[in-house]
Amino acid sequence: MANLINKLLKETSWGLLTKATAMPLFLLLNFFIAKLLGKELWDEWALFNSYLSVMVLFSMFGIKATVKYTAEHNHTPLLPNVLRDAFKLRMVVMVFFGVFIFLISTPLANLIKNPHYAPLFRIAAVLVPIVSLVEHFKGVFNGLHRIKFNFFITATEFLFKLLFAFLLLQFVTNLSSVVYGFIGGVILAALVGGFSFYQYFYKQLEPASERSFVHSLFQYSLPLFFISVGFMIATEIDTMMLGWLSEKSEVGDYGFAKQIVTKLPHISYAIAMGTMPVFAKITAENKSRMRQLFYRIVGINTVVFLFIAAGIILLSRFFILLLLGDDFEGSVLPLQILTVYVLVFSFIVFLNQLLDYQGMARKRAINLQFSLVLNIVLNYLLIPKYGAEGAAFSTSISYLPYLFLNLSDVRKILN
Repeated sequence: MANLINKLLKETSWGLLTKATAMPLFLLLNFFIAKLLGKELWDEWALFNSYLSVMVLFSMFGIKATVKYTAEHNHTPLLPNVLRDAFKLRMVVMVFFGVFIFLISTPLANLIKNPHYAPLFRIAAVLVPIVSLVEHFKGVFNGLHRIKFNFFITATEFLFKLLFAFLLLQFVTNLSSVVYGFIGGVILAALVGGFSFYQYFYKQLEPASERSFVHSLFQYSLPLFFISVGFMIATEIDTMMLGWLSEKSEVGDYGFAKQIVTKLPHISYAIAMGTMPVFAKITAENKSRMRQLFYRIVGINTVVFLFIAAGIILLSRFFILLLLGDDFEGSVLPLQILTVYVLVFSFIVFLNQLLDYQGMARKRAINLQFSLVLNIVLNYLLIPKYGAEGAAFSTSISYLPYLFLNLSDVRKILN
């Protein structure tokens, strides 16, 4: 038990360092984008970025399956086969989504009644596949329990996104400059991830047999893909419905608040990154120990996020007005309301990963549907009257059924 805890502490430290590096850079990136674009262009960016996030979530097809299979077969002769076949699947998915996004760019822009987004969607046809490749390498290193490589990838990605976007916006103040800056950052991150993966792992391994995992990876990816679709709707439908049912100024107010709170649960991901892969192997002999370990991890998460929630409620108005000015005052109340989302989702992170490692992705997909329906209904009822505040309330409340259903399934596994 002591050796296991020492290993988890080491990997968790790398995970926390990764997020401790990414979060300030991410917040700084959004601060400069908002500051340099101005409120009106920021409102446009907030809506476009919502659609961009949807595209990225779709393109993640297969990544969580890669994490699961890599963790299961780590330190076994079949690991090289898993790594090889997961990479093959990623290449096919990348090409498919890149071509698909390019082909639908103009029809999609017209459908959402923002035809000026069409050139941005065409640029996204390059950005989105590369993002999925970066996330693939991160998933592999998660499964291998070598989180320090995720630190190098993440630091490279956010540092150069910030640098390139900042420099390009000095010359041309439009949304294309931001997207091109993102492309530069993720290309460098993909190069760091690819080099690390090949040099330190793949080159040193030889497939033990001709056994293929492509079909298994694809098959397990399907329920995870539908979870991603549901997750996309549950997390991005609020911004989209704001664009449909309210003003773009409300989209911008909500978008800034959401950019902050959606990254805060990454602290939970950092803890989970170093701890949760061990839950891929729960047996009758170790179940009691695993249950004790899981509750200890969740307890640490609880303490951390109670402090974070208090900080958001007490200090958000002061810092938003200080850094961005009165134009962004509309972001304060949505941010405070979304504190509920931050708390709820910080726990969902651990429940989701344990269920995924136990092969229960399909059950998790079913659980998500309740929150999905609730989110759409609440947004439809509240956005026309309350705007950004209504969207924040809907998002926060709608995740509660997902939390409790997943918790019930996890308790069955551990007990």
